[in-house]
Amino acid sequence: MKRWVDALARTGYRGAYTLARLYWLVRHPRTEGVFVGVWHAGRVLLLQNSYKHQLSMPGGGMDGGESPEQAGARELHEEVGLRVEASTLRPVFETVGTSENKDDHVRFLELDVDHEPTLTIDDREVTWAAFIDLDTALRLPVSPLVRAYLEHARSRR
Repeated sequence: MKRWVDALARTGYRGAYTLARLYWLVRHPRTEGVFVGVWHAGRVLLLQNSYKHQLSMPGGGMDGGESPEQAGARELHEEVGLRVEASTLRPVFETVGTSENKDDHVRFLELDVDHEPTLTIDDREVTWAAFIDLDTALRLPVSPLVRAYLEHARSRR
């Protein structure tokens, strides 16, 4: 039964994402969001969303009144089950993406962890997550925003 419910939820996410992309095509909104680069032993956490073809990182839109750090902490918990204090996330990079027909203003935050955390994914919004070394990550099909961050990280790490 769980497999059917998960499959139905993934279909819902794909449908909602398709509708959002149509809206963005017509309206070209300005959005604000965050991604969190979680690093362990030179490896970065990447994930696969059920509704996208490219790999990404934990992240998403900021709720009204939410700081980037609060949004990052919330997204880490929602997407991979990782609980952190917002104050542990440090801002490192900002960029604007336009590949989805919107002006997507994104802040990248980072978190270095001493021990690889146990990740919990729902197999609905997120279907896979793993720590990948930076060179390999840059060879994978990652979203343009995540690629910009990884290139920036390569120059700093």
